[in-house]
Amino acid sequence: MKRHSFWLKILRYLWVSPISLGCTPLAALAWATGGHFALHSGVLEIWGGYIGKRLQQGLPLFGRVNAFTLGHVVIGVSPAHLAASRVHERVHVAQFERWGVLFPLVYAIAGWRAQRRGGHAYWDNPYEIAARQAAAQVQQIDLYSLQCDGEIKE
Repeated sequence: MKRHSFWLKILRYLWVSPISLGCTPLAALAWATGGHFALHSGVLEIWGGYIGKRLQQGLPLFGRVNAFTLGHVVIGVSPAHLAASRVHERVHVAQFERWGVLFPLVYAIAGWRAQRRGGHAYWDNPYEIAARQAAAQVQQIDLYSLQCDGEIKE
């Protein structure tokens, strides 16, 4: 069974690899401009430098963001921003693994459909809703684990 899951994981990486590989030069750009990068749970995380500043200034169509996922690459403003958005961004990694190189198109169509229904292309996009729900669920679990007989543990 483990052998099967190993090959399935490899296929997921290959399915998304054109996007992931296309974004890996962002690590060199971040590093050359004072930022950093590291592997975390199978994902290349890039932060700071020009990349972090650009995210704070805003991206076309998205505006200012803490982090942004492109395949198995997540770019963020800082390590703290990446940590705070890790669950949300890992949902997007899983969505990329499901749809592969088609995900940007699928995501854009979902946003367009949300707008056509009178919603917002980002906030009412079902892929963003799923990511926000996963992050909120983890936050609720964390808050619950802090409670002990109605009091907050210190």
